[in-house]
Formats: sequence, C-alpha cells, structure tokens
Amino acid sequence: MLGKRGQFLLGAGGFAVFLGACATTNTPQQDLAYARWAQCNAPYVQLEWIDLDGRITFRYSSQGSRQEVLRCLADAGRAGSPLPEPVGVRPPGGP
Repeated sequence: MLGKRGQFLLGAGGFAVFLGACATTNTPQQDLAYARWAQCNAPYVQLEWIDLDGRITFRYSSQGSRQEVLRCLADAGRAGSPLPEPVGVRPPGGP
C-alpha cells in the first residue's frame, strides 16, 4: 500500500504525463494550417510556427517570396475553412 507521499508522487507523475500528452496534440486549425503550408513551398521561406488558431508565421528573405507564399496560402484556403491571415516576418538583422 502506498503512503501519502507515494500517492502524491504517483498522482503528480500521472498529471505530468497527461499534460505532456495535451501539449503534443495539434488543434484542428493547426492541422489545417500545416496541410496548407505543405502546398506552398517557396525559395528562401521558412515556417516559424503555427498558432493554436491556425495563424501561420513564416520568415522570408525577399518580398517576391513573401508574396508567392501569401498568394499560395490564399488559393489553398479558398475551398476550405478560413484561417487567420498569415504573417510574414523578416529575418533578424536582415535587409
């Protein structure tokens, strides 16, 4: 039989496993955003992150690449559920 300390440690460990499982599951909006991103490869563009609501944030090095990705993501989203507007950011210290 477990003492109080053993029960506490067992409960805390179980709760940590539960939180870890929750942290690794994407929201449906994130899954949709990842699927759209997979369709929109462009040179010199890198996915930074996808928010829980599906907003895509990406880094770009040229304005042309940024526009190409924004256009592709808009086209990919025409037939499906809407997602927040994607955000393109310049690399730190870039031109």
